[in-house]
This record gives sequence, C-alpha cells and structure tokens, in this order.
Amino acid sequence: MKKMLWFALALLVFAGGCHKDRVALDKNDTYRLLVKKNGKFGYCARNGELVIPAQFEHASIFSEGLAAVRVGGKDGFIDTAGKVVIKPRFDGTSVFREGKAAVMFGDRWGYIDRTGNLLTEPRYIATFAFTEGLASVIVAQPKGEPKAGYLDGQGKLVIAPQFDDASLFSEGLAAVKIGKKKGYIDSTGKMVIPPAFDEARPFRDGLAQVQINGKYGLRGFVDHTGAMVIPATYGDATNFNEGVAAVMSKNLWQLIDPAGKPILNRTFPSPTVFSEGLAPVMVDKKVGYMDKKGEMVIKPAYDAGSIFVNGLAPVRKGEKCGFIDKQGKMVIDADYEWDQRSIDMYLSYNTTLNGATKK
Repeated sequence: MKKMLWFALALLVFAGGCHKDRVALDKNDTYRLLVKKNGKFGYCARNGELVIPAQFEHASIFSEGLAAVRVGGKDGFIDTAGKVVIKPRFDGTSVFREGKAAVMFGDRWGYIDRTGNLLTEPRYIATFAFTEGLASVIVAQPKGEPKAGYLDGQGKLVIAPQFDDASLFSEGLAAVKIGKKKGYIDSTGKMVIPPAFDEARPFRDGLAQVQINGKYGLRGFVDHTGAMVIPATYGDATNFNEGVAAVMSKNLWQLIDPAGKPILNRTFPSPTVFSEGLAPVMVDKKVGYMDKKGEMVIKPAYDAGSIFVNGLAPVRKGEKCGFIDKQGKMVIDADYEWDQRSIDMYLSYNTTLNGATKK
C-alpha cells in the first residue's frame, strides 16, 4: 500500500542568496520555494533571497504555512520565517492538510494538529492526508491482512476498516479496493460506483481516470455515476488538470478536454500538465511552455521544467535548478541542485493533493 509522505530537518538562521539585481524582499509574501545546495535543503523567497539557509538533510515543501525538516535524525516543523514551531521528535512526517499532519513513531503513524499535539495515537500502518474532512488509514487486523478505513477530523474512525486499499476524497468520492478491483465510495462509506476497475484515480474536473482489462489494460474516464464518458481506449493517461488531460495511444500523447476531444491538432512524445494556463513541453530536446492554443509562450531553452505555481516554475539548466516567471524571465538564478524528489513532491502536491477539492 502506497502513501505519499513528505518529510524532513536542523537549526535555522537567516542568510542572503547571491541573485544579482534582486528586488527587495516583500515581508508580507510568505511563499517559500524548496531548494537544494551542496547536498542540503533550504528555502528561497520569490525574489531569490535564501531566507532559510540550505542546511537540512531532508525537507518538505511548505503547506498551510509549515514545512517538515530534519534535525538530529528527527522530524519537526518550521514556519515561513524559519522558526521551529513543532520540535523534532518524529521518525517521519507528511505535509499539513486541513490543519493536520501524519507523523511516525517507530513504524506506526498518527496525526498531530498545528501545535504538535497528538490527535490520534500512532497505531496506523500507513496514512493519507486529510481531504474533504477525511483521511484514509491502514489498520492492522487481529487476523488476516490489514484493512483501510477513514478517520474524521477528530481522529474518529467513521468509515470502518474494510477495504484492501483506499485513496483520498475528491469531489465527494474516494477510490477504494475490494479484492482485486476498485470502485468509489461517498463520505458515508456507501459504495456509489461498484468495484469494477483495475485502477481508479481521484476525480478532477468531474472525471476520474480508470483502467480496465488488467494491470496492462486500457484507460478511460468515468463521471460521478460511474458512466464511462471517455472510452477506455488509451494505453496511459494523466488526470485532468485545468480541463485538460494527456492520453497515450500508439506511444504518442494527445491533449483532450472533458468531452474527450483533442484540444490541439498535434501529438507529443511525452505527457504534460497545464497549470496557470501553461504546460511544459519538449521541443528539439529543450523544454518551453505553451498555452492551450499550442502557442509557445516561453521558448524552449531548458533541459527540464515543471509546472507553474504562484507564478513561478522550476527549470533545469544543465544540472542546476532555477525558477522562471510566466514571461520566461529567470527570477531565481539556476544556482541550485536539481533534486527530482523535490520536483516530484512539488508536482504531486499541486496537482493531486492541493487540487483535491469538492465540487
């Protein structure tokens, strides 16, 4: 059973970066970007100033104003000023969602609130983040395999552990596994879409990606009733984001709208995701950014790139990471290490967890 966990810590001091001609630091702007330098993690403000020095062995992105960092082999949380607000005492952590974070003691998980107080005892084998007031947990059973159920915001098991796996709630539904098949339940635990799929992803833009015909079967999209509104004819697919999904057929990718119609008369060698109206695409081995009309708004000049969040996107030049704005200006110089784990965390949080909102 998988879980997206985000984590890890050391003492904090303020220090400046080395960006030339930097604009003044906006004291009211608390947006912080996770960066890596000389093998350690720290945080930049959007003007490029390294406001929390790169000195942590591990660190998470900020969520709800807090980030997990590792100090002396234990995890705790800092605020956007770099102050330790929850002392390091955990063996693992997740990001904060809805005012709660999962934390690990030994090999078991529980939840804390923003003050660091335990909301539940650390008794769970695995946990997911809270979305729509509920979080799935994996519970050991006296006999047989562990089962998944759901906690409410007070830490009470409101949907009994009865599933072989369970995912996050989005748009009022959550994918659960019974035996070898997956379906969807509502917030009361009622099965509203029967378990008939080999894979089932969260709902986005009114649709959820599902897979049929086995592990290497075909993918399509269902609506909230379980009707297959985009037929399962694709070898692979992404979830919808900003009304666009990427689907693969014959090893080429196409972008479709929620009606299943292509938004562009072209294909791509790899999938992409739209965020803030732009999507990274590779042209002649360089990454640029296009809009939904297919126009290259930012010319291909980078070796890699991820999505825009709050007007900034991480890009790679050689082995170094910097950040560009939506005009393509490098506003944070490529002075940092490109850390794929951090990029994956950034992408997953902003397209899956942070996008899990009820319709």
